[in-house]
Amino acid sequence: MSLTYDDGLDSQLEYAVPALDRLGWKATFFLTEENMEKQVDRWRAVAREGHEIGDHTLHHHCRLAGYSTKRFVREEIAPTERFLNAYFGVRRRTFAYPCGTIELGAGGQREGEERYIDALRPVFTAARAADGDPNDPRLVGRQRYQLQAIAPTYDRDDPQLAIDYLRKALGWGRWAILIFHDVVPTRLGDGDTSVTSHDRILGWIAQTPLWCAPMGEVFSHLTGSVQ
Repeated sequence: MSLTYDDGLDSQLEYAVPALDRLGWKATFFLTEENMEKQVDRWRAVAREGHEIGDHTLHHHCRLAGYSTKRFVREEIAPTERFLNAYFGVRRRTFAYPCGTIELGAGGQREGEERYIDALRPVFTAARAADGDPNDPRLVGRQRYQLQAIAPTYDRDDPQLAIDYLRKALGWGRWAILIFHDVVPTRLGDGDTSVTSHDRILGWIAQTPLWCAPMGEVFSHLTGSVQ
């Protein structure tokens, strides 16, 4: 399984990273440049500790109907990659779709998905969406730009959905990817995960026969590719 954290939020530095470090686990942090650039030194320390740094675009736009492939690469991907390369080293990274939107530009769903993948393919090893069942290990190479995941505490601060999803992955022999955003002492709104719920999820994982590793590492293991 993989733990992923979106947006490059300060609360992740304050609460999520220390919780992971206590367990000796590494996670994937998908950084949005405009959120984390003032904390870049702290994020560089997170990377040096072995956590994976992924790309979550420059501005985290959710409405993408007005974008062509070239415009999206020029305005959202290329500048973020230059920023990440400068501070975290040049490499092929993983990507997370902002807002879980997997369609780019106008037109039908399939056309929009293909347009988005065309933007991602030259730059990234894999990309994570925000919905769906755990991933079949036999198919992740073919589906590398639409890996499935859930944000278990986005709508309700209850660890049970995460636990049920992980049990499903165990039963099916599949790869589970969890998504978190703000990790805070007290939940204030949609998207937040309380420290208590986050700790309960990590505690359940620690007592379960699951391999917990960054998304890029698991993808490379399953496909035999090199990051």
